[in-house]
Amino acid sequence: MQANSSVEVDTDPSADRVRRVDARRNLEAIVDAAIPLLTERPRASMQQIASAAGLHRATVHRHFPSRDDLLDELRQRAIDATVAELAAVMDNPSDDPGDTLERATAALIGVGDRFRLYRFTTWRSPAAEETAGVVGEGLMKLLADAQAAGQVRTDLPIEQVGIAFGGLIVAMMPPVGEGSLTATEAARTVRTLLAAPQV
Repeated sequence: MQANSSVEVDTDPSADRVRRVDARRNLEAIVDAAIPLLTERPRASMQQIASAAGLHRATVHRHFPSRDDLLDELRQRAIDATVAELAAVMDNPSDDPGDTLERATAALIGVGDRFRLYRFTTWRSPAAEETAGVVGEGLMKLLADAQAAGQVRTDLPIEQVGIAFGGLIVAMMPPVGEGSLTATEAARTVRTLLAAPQV
């Protein structure tokens, strides 16, 4: 009599859905735990991140084999959020290009405060270069429109204004994170500093 050598395979689609939901929940728990922990303790280990997420370290490593993989995920999420926020502003521009630029600035500072990458890593990475380029192009268009409308200084080339703009956004993130400024107040400050000189 031939032995039955077949292997029982779980083909229950509902069980597979449950596993996917659990995996997604764990992924979000890791990300949600990593951001505040790395903000306060930039050198926090993967074990500490796992503990903060209420998960085993092995679970964290299944999603992120290395710390760099986790940082890449946080960078990509920050850039994706930046793209979405910028698109929302550009799809609904104000009549005044300066107001549109200010709204975009507040949105970007808000994303920066949400992810706080400046506390523990850089924004840029090889994996995010293409998306970061899209963000840069959008911001330069907003700056150029505001400059053409007389809302941004014209005594400097737009490229230099763009560099200053990026630096000001980064500079505003710590005080917003500390609560001494709101994103709206920080954006108004940036707009004031970029404004055309009064003659």
